[in-house]
Amino acid sequence: MSSLQKKLFTIVFVLLVISLILSISLWQQLKVTKSQLADTTAQLRAAETRIDRIKGEGSWLVDHYPDFRKQISMRLGEGQDAQHFITPDDPAVSTKVQEIAGGYAEDVKEWWADYERMYFWVIRNIEYAPDSHTPILPEPMNETLRWQEGFWRMPAETIRDKAGDCEDMTALLASMLLNYNERRHPVWAIGIESYKPKPARHIALAFPVEGKRLTILDPTARYYTIFPIGWGIAAYEPSIAVSDWLFRWAEKMNDAYVYMVFSEDVYQEFSSTEEFIEWVNNFKL
Repeated sequence: MSSLQKKLFTIVFVLLVISLILSISLWQQLKVTKSQLADTTAQLRAAETRIDRIKGEGSWLVDHYPDFRKQISMRLGEGQDAQHFITPDDPAVSTKVQEIAGGYAEDVKEWWADYERMYFWVIRNIEYAPDSHTPILPEPMNETLRWQEGFWRMPAETIRDKAGDCEDMTALLASMLLNYNERRHPVWAIGIESYKPKPARHIALAFPVEGKRLTILDPTARYYTIFPIGWGIAAYEPSIAVSDWLFRWAEKMNDAYVYMVFSEDVYQEFSSTEEFIEWVNNFKL
């Protein structure tokens, strides 16, 4: 082999080696690129899945937002929302009534005694606790969230927490009495409102008695319509019963008047105590 042929062979060999090395390198790079592309594709698919899930959750939230807003706003107990807090059929209420009084008593004296037992159970076992603030979800959604003072507990929650304020104790006691009397006799939550010395509201319990009489039980104030001799729960002509109760609050609410009553199936607003008394006198037992 001539010197020229040897040089050509050497050049061709070197080129083949370089080509082989480049091919191997390109193949390895292609393999790495394919792996990276597969990883990227998987990441994109995972991201798309997350985006779809977020879109779905966002759509679900938008669809259910009015219901969430209603459930939260209901805790303020405003207007007819207050009726949701009278729950005689709640198992926790039923259990507590059976524990305190047992079944409904046909004997009138025992009936009154059982009412008194349940009233005293509430004032002895439920500690007064002021309301926390409740968030008011805006409508539409992009407006500012507000907070309002006031949070009503369900009767079962009041039993569980062993705490509540006037509406919580009243809703619990009303639910207990209605459970006990098996809805044979009406029981109402009664609200008073005052603007002096400062705006205020308070809720207690009232129920009509045969002979156009009225009884008021106020667990927060540890007050109830009582006989003059100071023994047992009593019932009086509505104007007398209400007047005596309002006198109990005269210092803190000196221009208070009855502005509403509510129960499971009753919601009524009044512009004056006189209007409420007229309504009671016309109520058919």
